[in-house]
Amino acid sequence: MRPNLNKDLYSSKLLKTWSENYGLLPIEKYFIKKYLVNKAAKVIEAGTGGGRIIFEIEKMGYKDLYAFDYVDKMIAICNEKKFHSNSSIQFNTADATNLDVYEDNQFDYLVYLQQILCFLDKDTLHLGLKEAHRIGNANAVYLFSFLNWNSKWYNPILSAIVNFSRVFKNNKVSKNELPWLKINNKFNWRFLNKNQPLNLWLKEKEIVEILENNGFSIIEIKAKVNGDNKVGHIHIACKKT
Repeated sequence: MRPNLNKDLYSSKLLKTWSENYGLLPIEKYFIKKYLVNKAAKVIEAGTGGGRIIFEIEKMGYKDLYAFDYVDKMIAICNEKKFHSNSSIQFNTADATNLDVYEDNQFDYLVYLQQILCFLDKDTLHLGLKEAHRIGNANAVYLFSFLNWNSKWYNPILSAIVNFSRVFKNNKVSKNELPWLKINNKFNWRFLNKNQPLNLWLKEKEIVEILENNGFSIIEIKAKVNGDNKVGHIHIACKKT
């Protein structure tokens, strides 16, 4: 298993940006309002960052709320926001591939909408999905988002360049795992370096196959709402098979 360079990135350069984000994207609002319908349900958000989504869900009237992130500093910021807003959300530091802090079949709604699964590599993605499957109850609804390979015209070109470079560095990484081209809206000139944080970009067909192979059935898939595809993500509502 490779070092988690995305965790390091979110603990430093991206900490301020992600901890100060607020509100929901249109496609997030669409899925949350459509599939989170029981205000008494137990809800968890994975990869909460600064709590952007889970605090919005709380505003909708949900009370039994949980959220986790693997960045300690993010959770500290969430707890500070919780204190100042008199929130009841329970925050934990945890890794998506090891959620021992939560019990089997604990949650009704599981929100994985901040592309947390794309920070896992292809070898550990199944571990994150296995844990998500474990902590949801039999009738749980899952909201997942993945980075959409087809949303960026340059992905095939970038993949060819990056993977050609990897051959000479003996860097064995999936062709779908690509470096950040921009960090805090600044071009990442080190994107060809060996030790770079990577994101997993997948096609819709690949995502469906991965989810079905890990015990999920698809309810709905959308890459955009109202013609807006700026986010570059595929959003999926699922249940257990």
